[in-house]
Amino acid sequence: MKLNVLSLKPTQMAVGYKEVDYRLHRIKKMGGKELEDYLHERRAPVVLGPEGATYIVDHHHLVRSCWEAGVEDVPVERLADLSHLKLPEFWIALKDAHWIYPFDQFGQGPHDPIHLPPSIRSLADDPFRGLAWMAREAGLYTKSEKPFAEFQWANFFRKKLKKHPYLQGYDECLKEAKGLALGAEAQHLPGFAGN
Repeated sequence: MKLNVLSLKPTQMAVGYKEVDYRLHRIKKMGGKELEDYLHERRAPVVLGPEGATYIVDHHHLVRSCWEAGVEDVPVERLADLSHLKLPEFWIALKDAHWIYPFDQFGQGPHDPIHLPPSIRSLADDPFRGLAWMAREAGLYTKSEKPFAEFQWANFFRKKLKKHPYLQGYDECLKEAKGLALGAEAQHLPGFAGN
């Protein structure tokens, strides 16, 4: 099944535009069957919610990249039908399933889910989430199945780095992040690869 990208309601407030840009360039190089296969293998997991709304609970970066590339419809995989719940119970169910991350681009929250963006195009840029993705791609930690692991790394870097990706640049921050990611202070984080 395919759904329009703008019909999918986000369950997080921010993404790392650095990762979105990477995926956007990759998608733009694909066409036809190659793109169709790529997206089918990465179907967006969705949950049906109250009032006929469909919520995307993962792959926000990919779906945002699709929107920027002009891809109107993406394959989805329905994880659950919670449309019978009232909105307050729905948010509790999403929280219990680790399908919601109501923290903003500054790492502040949790916010009331009413403040989640109305569509994928309204997601804010968290530069430290972008840096966390770069750190994982550089092998500073491994991919984890723990929900929102990259945001945990983003918040770690947000608190520990002396530099900021917007001010000193991502490459400079990645150099500083290397020592932090492999050090003892990061050993509690998912995918820790140091020591």
